[in-house]
Amino acid sequence: MKKNISKNELAKIQELVGKVSAEDLKYVDAFVSDCLGIFIPSVGFCQYAIRAGHTHPSYSFVVFFTEEQNFLKTAITLPDGHYLGACLSPDIPHQEEETDTFTRYAALFIDQNFFKRLRLDYITTQPTQPYFWLQFPVSPDTMTDIKRFIDQCDRPERAARPFLNALAELITHGLLRGLYQDDDPSQQVAAKLDVAAIIDYMEDHFSEKLTVAALARKMGLSPSQFTRRFKQETGFSPMDYFLGLRIKKAQKLLRSGSKTMTEIAQDCGFGSTAHFSATFRKHTHLSPTDYQQLYQKT
Repeated sequence: MKKNISKNELAKIQELVGKVSAEDLKYVDAFVSDCLGIFIPSVGFCQYAIRAGHTHPSYSFVVFFTEEQNFLKTAITLPDGHYLGACLSPDIPHQEEETDTFTRYAALFIDQNFFKRLRLDYITTQPTQPYFWLQFPVSPDTMTDIKRFIDQCDRPERAARPFLNALAELITHGLLRGLYQDDDPSQQVAAKLDVAAIIDYMEDHFSEKLTVAALARKMGLSPSQFTRRFKQETGFSPMDYFLGLRIKKAQKLLRSGSKTMTEIAQDCGFGSTAHFSATFRKHTHLSPTDYQQLYQKT
């Protein structure tokens, strides 16, 4: 540590990190605001980090300064100039492996309520699965903001609390953009392929009740992300596309003349013949019966 930790500072650190002591941080540089703490191993391991089964009450992020990091195996392709980041949800037991040489990285701890409030700008529903070292790219701008935060804390005469908290919000937005935005072109290509797979899935399950949430889970996205990407690719919302697909299936069955109206309604996922008829008319401007008769006359 560059300086001794005061009781007030330790209390704030414990709110963010957990049951950590000043002794645990003897090899670590710490920089803390009201909602964000940044910790960098400077001459050795954080003694709390290598403790088996430890947890944190906050959302935890690690950002690696170089590719020569060794406590996570890189599982994503990083755009040029970006850094590897990883996110861990609160209260998940974990442990950093103690090796012959320690890894220098930035560990960021973000207050739960603060993080969840800002996350609403990116996703509107709670993720169904906790983050467990979920990897994502960290932009150079966000790394610059992290270094600005550290620089302010290094100079007590400049470390005005409101400014530190503003930087904390900026850093959190930067991390959220990495988690939920589509700045990486390679990720955009992957989304196109996934949308094609989802359309195939709709084709295979057109008679079933599908939801945006269920389809989004198949792509590993939030419902809002999935809806945005799907509409970018197809020009339709997922449910509008799915409904249009059902209508096309119904048209084909009506033209075949092999099933009753009730059977067609059921096969195409409509709860009743009346619902089927009303939806079909809305999309084609013809009743199912009129459509069938029109086709049979041609």
